[in-house]
Amino acid sequence: MSGHNYVCNFNLDDCIKTLGLDERGKVQQYITEEFKKNVQSYVPNDEAEKYEEPHRLIDSCHIENDTDVVWQTPYAKRLYYHPEYNFQGAPMRGAYWADRYMQNGGKEHLEQGAREVVKK
Repeated sequence: MSGHNYVCNFNLDDCIKTLGLDERGKVQQYITEEFKKNVQSYVPNDEAEKYEEPHRLIDSCHIENDTDVVWQTPYAKRLYYHPEYNFQGAPMRGAYWADRYMQNGGKEHLEQGAREVVKK
């Protein structure tokens, strides 16, 4: 009987970093940018002028901490949670825009894109 020894050294942290799966890594950057770009067609674009800031809700969208897509207006939360408002471009544009984007193919699109980023 011959003895063979095999040692496998696997570092999960190195693997995550190499694949770009770490926070602020290439996968996170892809998902954040792609989400920000594609969710815009679901965001209301006419009610914002009624409130404190003259620019539209779409224009207020930005990325914070390289991970979060944020609509920085005092009325964004109000518009997000009120589907009864009469939005121009409804039913595509309106309340719960992030959720509706994800439910209408956004999740699958982002997952497929993330797979492609990992392959590179």
